[in-house]
Amino acid sequence: MSPSDPHLPESREERLEQVLAEYLNAVESGQAVEPADLIARHPDLADDLRSFFRNRLEIDRLAQPLRHPADAATLLGQPGAGSASADPMVRYFGDYEVLSEIARGGMGVVYKARQRNLNRIVALKMILAGHLANDSDVKRFYAEAEAAAALDHPGIVPIFEIGQHEGQHYFSMAFIEGESLARRVAEGPIPPREAAELVRKVSEAVDYAHQKGIIHRDLKPGNVLLDQTGQPRVTDFGLAKQLAADSGLTGTGQILGTPSYMPPEQAAGKMDAVSPASDVYSLGAILYCLITGRPPFQAASPLETLQQVLSQEPAPSRQLNAQV
Repeated sequence: MSPSDPHLPESREERLEQVLAEYLNAVESGQAVEPADLIARHPDLADDLRSFFRNRLEIDRLAQPLRHPADAATLLGQPGAGSASADPMVRYFGDYEVLSEIARGGMGVVYKARQRNLNRIVALKMILAGHLANDSDVKRFYAEAEAAAALDHPGIVPIFEIGQHEGQHYFSMAFIEGESLARRVAEGPIPPREAAELVRKVSEAVDYAHQKGIIHRDLKPGNVLLDQTGQPRVTDFGLAKQLAADSGLTGTGQILGTPSYMPPEQAAGKMDAVSPASDVYSLGAILYCLITGRPPFQAASPLETLQQVLSQEPAPSRQLNAQV
């Protein structure tokens, strides 16, 4: 039963969403949570939780085509579990042949895949929760795809297809063979002139998005990919806001984004005050990171980082890099 089922009591629906949110947050923070333990703690939600974990298991199988898959019954703590039999060499998702996993977050996963009918390599993104994803998650997922699909610029990763296959929401986009700015700067600060040129090119792509009425709202080094020629490409429009028709997925009081790179109005939860200037602030924060090797604000916890954004000034960049 899906949490969006109108026959599901509201209190139970809210409990299910809360349990899943807590599980995903724990996994994303690196904690080990056994599915069987979670099911045992919430017996009244057992069927929905088993369905959720089956979906995640299937996604894991897609990501590991060369490793023998685990048994779903074993994963879910069911008695009489045996070994699963499946072709370990190839995994298909609709028209896509899944090759490997690229990245994974609390709610989404991205694969490198081959689109068979066009014989091209793509990046394939899905919602981890599958049919148990709540309405706001699904709307935000499609808002990301639709925002990026409306943009045609060499500095923005293009969207190829948006759809649903056997209840699993997905979209495909260009696969960028290279690394992110986050990985590049992890090796150390980038020479100031080179960093400025990279941010100039990113700024042109962001300005184009603004002209089309779209604010990114989560610009950071991890969301800028460098292709094989070293050209930056902006990606991950998961928090994008359309100026002409706001989706209503965020409101005053909600804090969405990456604390180290978000402007004060976003850190304060004043989402109605977020504007193109907010992206410009984030571009400045990216430049600061590239030339110093660290973001302008970085504390022990996200909350402390938000407090720094709201109340402090970053250390002068020349203090951290004398070449600036």
